[in-house]
Amino acid sequence: MPRTASFLPAHVRALLGPRAYGRAVGSIDLIQTHISYVLLADDEVYKIKKAVDLGFADFTTLEKRKAACEAEVRLNRRGCPGDTYLGVVPIVRRGASYRIGGEGEIVDYAVHMRRLPRERMMDVLLEQDKVDFDMIGRVAARLAALHREAERGPEITRMGGVETLRKNWRDNLGHIRPFIGKTLTLRRFEKLQRFAESFMQREAQLLRDREAEGWVRDCHGDLRSDAVCFDPRVPGGICIYDCIEFNDAFRYSDTGLDAAFLAMDLDYRGRPELSDLFVGLYAAAVGDKRLPLLLDFYKSYRASVRGKVESLLLEDPSVSRAQKAGARERAQRYFQLAETYASKRPRRSLLLVTGPSGTGKSVLAGVLSARLGSVILSTDMLRRELFETTGEREALDTGKYAPERREQVYGALERQAEAFLREGRPVVIDGTYLERRQRRPVAAMAAETGVPFLLVECTAPDEVVEARQKRREGETWTTSEGRFEVYLAQKARREPPDELPESQRLAVDTTAPLQAQIRAVLDRLGIGGPD
Repeated sequence: MPRTASFLPAHVRALLGPRAYGRAVGSIDLIQTHISYVLLADDEVYKIKKAVDLGFADFTTLEKRKAACEAEVRLNRRGCPGDTYLGVVPIVRRGASYRIGGEGEIVDYAVHMRRLPRERMMDVLLEQDKVDFDMIGRVAARLAALHREAERGPEITRMGGVETLRKNWRDNLGHIRPFIGKTLTLRRFEKLQRFAESFMQREAQLLRDREAEGWVRDCHGDLRSDAVCFDPRVPGGICIYDCIEFNDAFRYSDTGLDAAFLAMDLDYRGRPELSDLFVGLYAAAVGDKRLPLLLDFYKSYRASVRGKVESLLLEDPSVSRAQKAGARERAQRYFQLAETYASKRPRRSLLLVTGPSGTGKSVLAGVLSARLGSVILSTDMLRRELFETTGEREALDTGKYAPERREQVYGALERQAEAFLREGRPVVIDGTYLERRQRRPVAAMAAETGVPFLLVECTAPDEVVEARQKRREGETWTTSEGRFEVYLAQKARREPPDELPESQRLAVDTTAPLQAQIRAVLDRLGIGGPD
């Protein structure tokens, strides 16, 4: 039994022994969070709410803990279908003993789960460098699907909109303040405070637009890599679980704020290229072209929340000294990351990311928009908005790809780009732009609006493009309709971008590591950033 067991409630201590389970149990492990005791009993899990009132979470009565357990099961079955969440079970006392279920006085409740395979958890796979491009794509597509299906409405918008975001930021800073000098400095605290207030004032209209456009929905609220499991037993093969059940105002939010949590977590784990990849693929899947404008603000908030959560463990008497030391170090890192986001200042620029289908242009464009905090304008995304989609693939120069429709898409996209540039926004355009006559108006727009311009031409060998497109045919996450014969036809039609000076064009080999591709573009733009 752990050395800290004397600080545990009697029924939790009892669950550290096998007799409480009413079945044969081999190993039992206890994990603690700031609000829960999590007991891992062989292939099953029991989660008990701590009887605490932290302001943002109140579990001080048996009825409140039961309601929270029931909400946890109901809400998490959205992202983790099947039999992972088994239900809610009572913990009963009979005389001096405690057990799960059966006759007796109910002293508490627990969420009962089937244990997910630790070796398939995203955080574990990240540590082993086993999370690849397609896995990130699958997570982005799964989250996009959950967000499309998520409940929305006037009450959710009211509870999860701008004013709630403002209140949550301020409340979070209030909870952080006691840890000044322990897990963050006064200077860092004040910088985060200034950043939050100034951003919400400066971008008040953008935040209100998000409300009006319906982006505020019933989300996850705590989406990190340890809440994602690549479990083949789950329908769809991905389980997104452990959402916030105890405070609707934390879960009701802009969908971008939800996605930003996982993006922040990937940054925290030293994988900024995967963070940017996830954001780019997610934004494309949901059609959210303005998400990157909010990304650093949202990620700073999420990092601050995690810093608070780790800091709160320092005051928990049931947490060991060694565990508190780890929590202190993690909190400091989270607050440092939050300040890093708060220090970024996106520069107005226009990037045109081009290349035939299959060369990786849409992936790189999405990644660059996330890294630069730029609006992402995609011909594919706009085509889906403008024209009815049948679901059938269409040949080059037919249907929604007919020349007159292509020109319609390019014209609409360029008008949007100019409007954003005149607002002072950085913009990334994603499209094939194979011909000089198509590219010249974009370069002219940059000159007229006085912004730096760079054309990024994506290239890859034919055999690589063919292999990519064959591999992606079975993937549900990609929105591309590209086929190898389309690539070959586009390649034959391509006109080199020699109408531009060398200073305004860059060829990128997309067979290079993603971080190297990002670095090449940032270097040409004269922008530093994480490697």
